[in-house]
Amino acid sequence: MSEFINQLNQYLEIGISTDKMIATIKQLESFDEETKITIEDLNELLMVYGIQFGIHNDILQQIVEKKVSFPVEIAKGKAPIRGIDAYLKPLLPTQDKEDITEENTQTVDFKKVIEIPAVTQGTVVGVKVEKVEKVNGMNVFGHEEVAKEGRDIKLRPGKNTRVSENGCEIISTIDGQMSIERKVIHVFPIYEVHGDLDMKVGNIDFIGNVVIRGGVPSGYKVVAQGDIRILGSVESAQIESGGSVFIQQGIVAQGKGSIRANGDLHTSFINQGNVDVKGNIHVTQSILHSQVQAQGFVYCKNGRGNIVGGHISAGTGMEVNDVGNSMNTPTVIFLGINQQIINSQQRLAGEYDQTKDELAKLDLLITRLTEMEKTSGLSTKERLMKLRIRNTILETSGKLEEITTKLEDLKSHFEDEQDVHIKIFKNVFPNTDIHFGKYQRKIKTKHQRVLFKLDRSEITFESIH
Repeated sequence: MSEFINQLNQYLEIGISTDKMIATIKQLESFDEETKITIEDLNELLMVYGIQFGIHNDILQQIVEKKVSFPVEIAKGKAPIRGIDAYLKPLLPTQDKEDITEENTQTVDFKKVIEIPAVTQGTVVGVKVEKVEKVNGMNVFGHEEVAKEGRDIKLRPGKNTRVSENGCEIISTIDGQMSIERKVIHVFPIYEVHGDLDMKVGNIDFIGNVVIRGGVPSGYKVVAQGDIRILGSVESAQIESGGSVFIQQGIVAQGKGSIRANGDLHTSFINQGNVDVKGNIHVTQSILHSQVQAQGFVYCKNGRGNIVGGHISAGTGMEVNDVGNSMNTPTVIFLGINQQIINSQQRLAGEYDQTKDELAKLDLLITRLTEMEKTSGLSTKERLMKLRIRNTILETSGKLEEITTKLEDLKSHFEDEQDVHIKIFKNVFPNTDIHFGKYQRKIKTKHQRVLFKLDRSEITFESIH
């Protein structure tokens, strides 16, 4: 390092951001009149600090001409761009492939979804969108910043659907109605009620989709392996869906009854409801004094979009207009991995090990019988046993694949936990408690347009624009 560069260090100091993506320069002392610096001098100074990428040459020239206000950014790295996960795009019967985007599959028109028409055998009901490759970045030291890879998916058949030979389409094998999950699409037969559920119809337990063109009063129970679509309201009833639940006129439960779904819940409002879903919750108006739990996202922002009172839990995040109210009604928000997800992961891991052991024992039995068949032949009883074992192996292999898929889905919750946040587009009022796992922050003053997240074991917030 030249003597002049040593002297230059007395006038200028370079700072590096913690992520090594920004270098700034500040002035410690004013330059003497006789001190002349050149572009080459500044480049040598940057080289001493190891800065070699993203240098702003125009700023260097302004420093040489003494036309810059300090401190000033002197170099900026290139941020890595995370790869985009592959995903399954459902094709509603009223839409063409070209009309579907990832955004509008997440925010499908509520009325269109609740009145989703039937599909016919052979219809393509979903397509795979390939992942977008990551783009690595570069910090100001010229070191590569590795981006996170987008996850790929393998399409799998649902109930009454098959995967095309090229592995890129889901095709219906029957006439029926779609039931859409994040990674699989089913097509179920439809059970339809033309009006309110009443004593004449009674409780419903159906292997497919259920459509009720009225409401569900208190005390009734509706169970479906597929989706449940209710065009009226739901009182303190029990709704259990193997797919998603759509309730057009909202939930008025008076703290009783329950809504449970393996997929999503779409509704206009939830008032004193008990809700537990494994997917996302989409509410267009309000969530009031309710116990609500979603393993995915909670969206409450399209209409009034307020959450007041109760306990609301979301595994991957929330987007809402208002939390709490001007009367400071106690409202509790939970974000991130909850105990239920942890318990599910532990239970499935146990089932995986047990099923894998069963499959290994079955493989051993079939191997022994095959060897016996080659050497001494098999009796009728032994041939039947071999056939039964083969069928059991197929069933057990299918079960193992299903458990593996569920574990992968849960694994994505743990991987994405660092990105969990709550975005509040209008107001968060005092007496709101926000929890990220074991960490808690009590809101004591009103904030507007903020995003809360967990950063190094501390719940922080920042303004959104």
